[in-house]
Amino acid sequence: MKRLALVLAASVALGAGAASAQTVASINHQGMDPASGKAPTEAVIMFHGYTQSGEAMKPVAEALAARLPNAVFIFDNAPNPIRNGFSWYDMQGDNAASKAAAKDLATGLVKTVEDTWKIKPDHIVAVGFSQGGGMALDAGICTPTPVKAVVSLAGVLESACDKPKGAKATNILIVRNDGDPLVKEPLIVKFEEAVKGAGYTSKRETVEGTTHWPSANGIKMAEDFVVKQLGGK
Repeated sequence: MKRLALVLAASVALGAGAASAQTVASINHQGMDPASGKAPTEAVIMFHGYTQSGEAMKPVAEALAARLPNAVFIFDNAPNPIRNGFSWYDMQGDNAASKAAAKDLATGLVKTVEDTWKIKPDHIVAVGFSQGGGMALDAGICTPTPVKAVVSLAGVLESACDKPKGAKATNILIVRNDGDPLVKEPLIVKFEEAVKGAGYTSKRETVEGTTHWPSANGIKMAEDFVVKQLGGK
């Protein structure tokens, strides 16, 4: 009986070790493993903008990693090649099927993080830029258990998944430059209305800037928000 108990204990330990030893690359994703070198205890899933690649989100991930050493970061390329980058879904015409596939991809990434490293939703944050802002919201609130927080950097969105009954609030931050030439005020309002209609609240930070990508002040606000949600410094 004692021998059986020892064998079972060893099996559990090996299973836990295998899970903790998984790296982002080993599960065929793009991103960064925890800066601490330890098994991750929190995760940040990032979605780039239209015609970009996952590498566009890497500088934000690197800044966050310095403050969240036990976090794992995933910033994959979207599946659809477009111009010199990628797109999460078709932006033209009848794109319902394309958007549905993108939503499945977003929620699938959350499940991958949960299953691979046993990270609970309240230790996961989704961050997205432009087209990726809507993807981040899908990842964050269309999963069976919504994640801790979502950051939309000048994100676009048409609809959102309703808040599950009894679910904890997901903290949602929207950051945008006041002079953004692509995502203007009406699109941000539409995003906010979709969030509200789904049963959530959001906070908007508008900073000075004339580019689509948020200015340094806006990115710093987003970084501080993510760190606060995950208990970093």
